[in-house]
Amino acid sequence: MGSLIPSGGDDNVIAKLDARFCGQPLQNLRNFISGTDAHFFHAPRHLRRISYRLKIWPDGLKGRWFYFLKHLLPNTAQDDPQGRPSTVAVVIRDALRDFVADANCTQVSFHVQPDVHGTLPNGIDYRADIDPGPAARPAHAYPASITLVCRQEIPQGVNEPDPTAKDTGESGPDQPNI
Repeated sequence: MGSLIPSGGDDNVIAKLDARFCGQPLQNLRNFISGTDAHFFHAPRHLRRISYRLKIWPDGLKGRWFYFLKHLLPNTAQDDPQGRPSTVAVVIRDALRDFVADANCTQVSFHVQPDVHGTLPNGIDYRADIDPGPAARPAHAYPASITLVCRQEIPQGVNEPDPTAKDTGESGPDQPNI
């Protein structure tokens, strides 16, 4: 993610996420989860490891992306949709878990936007807006979205190595061909 929100890196990773979470790629992911790794998006899994396994990161910004997923999102407090204390990373992971598990969800689209209206509380730099929320999910086909509202971009010069160590309970290949 670069000097403007959304940046070219943001647009690049959003395009990859959007492509993975719709149509046949989404169905392939559902099939992999049901046949190989039923807890792909469950606790204690981490977004950085999920991203690595799905081979999704912005071109040329891989280390910066993994830094963002490991250090910034998990350390930003946000209540989950039921009002329980959580983090932005967990809110996103749990939304993905629920949307992928719901056969009525036809796609998950991803967005990033700056906090131009000052809706983030002091000391909070990120928030995940999930639509529809758990209580509003229809019993028929629907698209879903995850919007990351950002006060600031990922700092320049940060880097995190590939998360090659498996999360607890992970099964299947390191980077499955889904």
